[in-house]
Amino acid sequence: MKSVTLFMAGVVTLISISIGLSTGAAYAEAPPKPKLITVATFDIGASTYAEVAAISNAIIKKFGVKIRIVPIGNSVARAIATRAGSTQIWGSCSSYYAAEEGLFDFATLEWGPQPLQMLYMCNRRACFSPATGKDSGIKSIADVKGKRVGWIVGNPAVNMQYEAYLAFAGLTLDDVKLVKFPGYTASLRGMIAGKVDMILASSTSTATYEIEASPRGLYWIPVPHDDVEGWKRLQAKAGFVAPLKNAVGAGIPKDNPPNQGTYPCPVVVAWGQQSESVTYWYTKMIAESWGEYKNAFPNGPMWHINEALKAKASVPFHKGSVRYFKDKGLWTNAWEKRQQELLKRQSVLATAFEAARDEFLGKREKAKKFPAFWHKSRIEALKAAGFPEF
Repeated sequence: MKSVTLFMAGVVTLISISIGLSTGAAYAEAPPKPKLITVATFDIGASTYAEVAAISNAIIKKFGVKIRIVPIGNSVARAIATRAGSTQIWGSCSSYYAAEEGLFDFATLEWGPQPLQMLYMCNRRACFSPATGKDSGIKSIADVKGKRVGWIVGNPAVNMQYEAYLAFAGLTLDDVKLVKFPGYTASLRGMIAGKVDMILASSTSTATYEIEASPRGLYWIPVPHDDVEGWKRLQAKAGFVAPLKNAVGAGIPKDNPPNQGTYPCPVVVAWGQQSESVTYWYTKMIAESWGEYKNAFPNGPMWHINEALKAKASVPFHKGSVRYFKDKGLWTNAWEKRQQELLKRQSVLATAFEAARDEFLGKREKAKKFPAFWHKSRIEALKAAGFPEF
């Protein structure tokens, strides 16, 4: 009788396992494929726009899904479009980080830290580093003191890198003359026109090649990798920036490439509430159409899914993307650990902002004083939770 009972228990267990496996198999089926996906990204002329366009063409060809690209000149406007639902995806570079952290233009009562989540990222070979004209006489970042430096209206993450690279040489914004531009590409063309002495540029942007071909020429200002203290100051202002050697693109000599900096770019993000089907399929289509676009632009090889997952994530992945990575057997314990850390950081930021906003509104202070109030509250909350400021 005892053996029969054990046998029946085993049968029940096997049935339960079979049901579980059956349910898992049903769940593993891909969500419905969307017919159209809209993507907000940089304006025409930027390398990110060119890459998003090439990938979109590959997706249309391979999967038959229409991709509508919406070029927008500054990051705040791109964020507004995506948060409002005018676009579903945001093809960013670094501005998503400022939005997710509630920094700069996003350190307001109306914004605060946003629940942005990643779909995919390019661990790029292009630099995003300080540049000048060959005729400027500038040979180091220290030489920029007293000179004209670019500043992008509505692009806080690029602007925080301007501050970071100046800090590399012990300089601040007070040591330079800021020249405002309405967008990233406009700043590069401002260099050609002689309106500015230092800009931050991607070595694969169309406009960067235009600088190289212009009468001014292109000179990459070195960011020496052996300057440990300089890099500490830089990364204290923009922790997502990392050293890069052997970059590709305009003005990069193959035999002796300069020491430069960069970060994963483009980074494809969406708001956390975006549908799982959109994020799953967009992730899948970027990864599986790679063969169609890998030779279309210099960073093509770095869009391969194995390369993409080598980069360091600064925000958590969307659940649709995680689902795809798990389907492909690419989601590791290390990624899961990082994911949980980043989700916790978002939770800490959200809670801290809600408390800071409520406290500030109770004081009946003018709204223009809130960014400084939030900045202090943010740092305190992150420190209490064991997280770095950036």
